[in-house]
Amino acid sequence: MRKRSEKSVPFFLRLIQHPGTPESVGRGVAAGLFSAFIIPVGHMPLAFLLAMLVRGARGSALLATWIINPLTLSVVYPVQCYLGSFLIGVPLSYALIKKLVLDAIHTPSTETVGALSRELIVSFFAGGLLLGAVVAVIGYFCTTEMARRYRARRGAGTRPSAPI
Repeated sequence: MRKRSEKSVPFFLRLIQHPGTPESVGRGVAAGLFSAFIIPVGHMPLAFLLAMLVRGARGSALLATWIINPLTLSVVYPVQCYLGSFLIGVPLSYALIKKLVLDAIHTPSTETVGALSRELIVSFFAGGLLLGAVVAVIGYFCTTEMARRYRARRGAGTRPSAPI
């Protein structure tokens, strides 16, 4: 646990030390966090494009996508699918998922696989939009405030740092 915290501190310092304004750093982090919940593979290019679109720090956006990593995805993605299923009006339960998976295994056809993927994929994206938006808003305000406080302690950002 100590090694993880030793690695986390430099990570967060790199985010808030970005030479842009605290708001641009916050927008970059928000873009990265949002994209991390939307697309499982390819979230970094999406974060980069979103950061450009909202005039956020692109490096911070890329770093923020790592909130979803091999350790967190096993918790986040099931929660995301579960929340998304309620958003689309088809609550997923263990029994329903088990039935869909067993149907797809025992009678493999495009219909059974399609039913499985429709339920889960739509739920995944609906939950991702919700979680991504919530986490992005929280991330924006927290990062902006952290960057402001850090710069106030460091003398209003006069310390040169390399852009991320």
